[in-house]
Amino acid sequence: MLVEVEKSTPRCQPPKQAQYDLVCIGFGPASLAIAIALHDRAINARVLYLEKQRSFIWHAGMLLPNARMQISFLKDLATLRDPTSRFTFINYLKSKNRLVAFTNLSTFLPLREEYNDYMSWCAAHFEEDVQYGYEATSVKAVDKDNGPIETWQVTSKNTESNQTSTITARNVVIAIGGKPKIPIPITGLESHIVHSSSYSVAVPQILKATSKPHSIAVVGGGQSSAEIFNDLQSRYPNSSVSLFTGASALKPSDDSPFVNEIFDPERVDDFYHLPPSSRQQSTLSNKATNYGVVRPELLDSLYEA
Repeated sequence: MLVEVEKSTPRCQPPKQAQYDLVCIGFGPASLAIAIALHDRAINARVLYLEKQRSFIWHAGMLLPNARMQISFLKDLATLRDPTSRFTFINYLKSKNRLVAFTNLSTFLPLREEYNDYMSWCAAHFEEDVQYGYEATSVKAVDKDNGPIETWQVTSKNTESNQTSTITARNVVIAIGGKPKIPIPITGLESHIVHSSSYSVAVPQILKATSKPHSIAVVGGGQSSAEIFNDLQSRYPNSSVSLFTGASALKPSDDSPFVNEIFDPERVDDFYHLPPSSRQQSTLSNKATNYGVVRPELLDSLYEA
């Protein structure tokens, strides 16, 4: 029987000076999926997750009203690996008494806010293994006279006190996600520039008067840019909002069945064993699945507006 995932209190004490079987740097979806897989397979390992945020949250800056996921909820943190796992999106809905209501929507694409809540629900089960508020600062191989490296030294610091801690691990996974990138010509104007990763938090603080006629530019041609462009027009109805993209037009994402096979679990090993040049070519040829493209339904909505 599937049961509710129990919650615990996040730890903020420094990690102990001890040997771990695995240390994951970053506790986002990738590390969370690792935690769930280890749990479901009953693998008895000493694992520590280091996360610089004070609590679990996924893409906080882009949790916009009515924004939906771009992939099926069946591609959650567990279902394709083990549909009987307690950490499936379906079990989350059941535990929240939302399974029937969600089913009635006849959609595979949940709201992004709800999916963030699903992952937070999963993450709550592993809080005893997570050091929130700790940022990894270095990963070094422990010197050995000969033979392969067997131990890594990981140093982290408390994001509030700057206190540092050092631990050792046999394996290290780096899953820190992407970093915000602002074009060099417009750096130095931070008070006027907002990256999409902090949009929903920063913009209301900068443009507090929603009824004033602001002049706003959105730069980019992907899903995030289109969602922000759409949100700004409803958030600031009297403002002039323009979208600038290097492409000739906003382009639709491709999630057709054959193209979607690139995300099949068994394709990982095939991609891993490709030579670097072939990997790069494969990435470029499949870019239209997720990068610099917009969901067709949002494109239609923007065009009709």
